Amino acid sequence: MNVTPASIRKILIIKLGGLGDVFLSTIVLDSLKQYFSSARIDYCVEKAGKEAIVHEQRVDSVFVLDKETMHPLSVIRYIRRQRYDMVIDLFGNPRSAVMTFLSGARYKVGLDYGWRRHLYSIVGEAQREKLHGAEVNLQALRAIGVPITSRSVVYPLPEEDRSYAEAFWNAHQLDGTFVLGILPAGSWPSKRCEPEKFAEIARALADEYNGRVLIVWGPADEADAVEIKRLCGNAAILAPRASLSNNLALLARCTAIVANDSGPMHLASGFGVPILCLYGPTYPEGPYGTIHGWVRNEKLDCLVCNLLHCPIHHPCMRELPLEAVRRAFRMMMEKGRHAGRT
Repeated sequence: MNVTPASIRKILIIKLGGLGDVFLSTIVLDSLKQYFSSARIDYCVEKAGKEAIVHEQRVDSVFVLDKETMHPLSVIRYIRRQRYDMVIDLFGNPRSAVMTFLSGARYKVGLDYGWRRHLYSIVGEAQREKLHGAEVNLQALRAIGVPITSRSVVYPLPEEDRSYAEAFWNAHQLDGTFVLGILPAGSWPSKRCEPEKFAEIARALADEYNGRVLIVWGPADEADAVEIKRLCGNAAILAPRASLSNNLALLARCTAIVANDSGPMHLASGFGVPILCLYGPTYPEGPYGTIHGWVRNEKLDCLVCNLLHCPIHHPCMRELPLEAVRRAFRMMMEKGRHAGRT
């Protein structure tokens, strides 16, 4: 179905979920704004994902849904009062589908996730088995008839965060140095590489590239980060406690990053810094973009178990072959060199 630009004044995008979910959904913004050039675009997210969108200047406002304190009917009433012409559900779970159905919008857009497709007036093919999660979001635009003019995802860093990172770089005399960012974040215990393996990887890559290691962490990662620093010794710098956007600004200045599958990893993928992601319990969709890479322990038959806790001593991370990591990292860096990255 083609929707004429003149008929749309207000659009709501619903994207619940975590940081990575929300960030990857911003792939739709350039195309939407170019096609519906006069329309206001708002977002509805949960608390877990708000940091991925709060600095996004292409979005007019962000409504943060707190399901623990907000009654579902009050949320629906709020959305209906905004009188949206179009609501685009990019999450597709029962909650977001019902919100879209009851929004009062003329155009209710979603993807073909089982019975929920019947709650939309415009339905796109998700094709999750063929497309990266970022590009699944573009399927909603194709269903509307919006030309895809951009496939980029970029995290907009405020100037104060850039200044913070610059001061940190100057204080540690890192200009001109190969800086390997280590990002031990991971929302599931099974996604998190053990500090001993992370330190082994960091030391090996720092030696190979004559570089320094910068360990960037959030509140849930502190113990792992401190242990990685201890095991790496003077080759590593432990970033101080800081906000998420401060930490992302540090990662944006790194030469390359090694990370677990996590929300911060996805946000960092928008900086043009190559990321090698360590995979085990989840499908290796990879950081979005051609400059990145991923690696996993291919000797195992329990990969992509999707278990939050490993019942067999976590071999996907503990036994991840160092040489496989080094080989994947070299390929990633070589690919970037041939593409013109310095």
